[in-house]
Amino acid sequence: MPPYPRRGRSAGKGKPMRLPHRITLLATTAVLFNCWAYAQETSKEKTGIVSATASATNNPPQTATVRVQAPFANQVITGAPYCAEVTTDRIQTLADGAHITQKTQSTKMCRDSQGRTRRETSPGGAQVVEIYDSVSGFRYLLDPQNRVAHRFAPPAERTDGVVSYTQTARADSPVSNATPARSATPAQAQANRPEHVTESLGTQVIEGVLVEGTKMTTTFPVGAMGNDRPIVRVTESWHSPDLKITVLSKNSDPRMGEFTMRLQNIDRTEPDPALFRVPTDYQIVEENGDQVEIKVTRP
Repeated sequence: MPPYPRRGRSAGKGKPMRLPHRITLLATTAVLFNCWAYAQETSKEKTGIVSATASATNNPPQTATVRVQAPFANQVITGAPYCAEVTTDRIQTLADGAHITQKTQSTKMCRDSQGRTRRETSPGGAQVVEIYDSVSGFRYLLDPQNRVAHRFAPPAERTDGVVSYTQTARADSPVSNATPARSATPAQAQANRPEHVTESLGTQVIEGVLVEGTKMTTTFPVGAMGNDRPIVRVTESWHSPDLKITVLSKNSDPRMGEFTMRLQNIDRTEPDPALFRVPTDYQIVEENGDQVEIKVTRP
């Protein structure tokens, strides 16, 4: 029997590596490198670097135009300052019994002892501040995004002291050119006239304010508006005699659903006078029309 080779020695020591072994080593190295590169790219995707760049590129900011109506001159009420948040909710019931609930963004209202008012709203996604300076008579529409204050002159005042607004109708207005509607006979008008029933709900305290409640039920008879059954609308209102404002109102109408408006977080202390002034860094623009256009940039 031939002797076994000694330990530490290998047959063919010093000879060059065979070609199949070299190919296998190169292939293994390439696979390992590709796996390492894939792991690096995967880690980048997990950190959000790649997706953030793509998102910023595919969704650039957009500018929209929102038309806002000029603020009206409210009834001047002095000696009853307050600030409160105003929220509105609407619940609509569909024919199959499903409910749709809509909650609008809450707004804020303020009034000082001199009767000046401030109202913060967001029409069409644009933040707007309406100010009525009852002392000077000017109305302001503040645009915080563009730092612009649209100023409207005091409304015209007749010789009898009654404030009026002058609005000129366009010649091509569909209302002015519309064909006069056919008037109903006295018997038809009497039969289709809605019936109103008003009752007192007493007093209670809401948001720390004493209020008086009133309930009005309006019934539209059959045929009043093409309906084959009577339509009943119920309006509930809770009014504060001290603040001379409505703190809570509910309107239930089967045609439109249930609408609720309420004042929350009522603060009866004197508001900061700066709330009723135009900030010093705002540009004042004189307005002659009844509405303005505000540019809104959305991400």
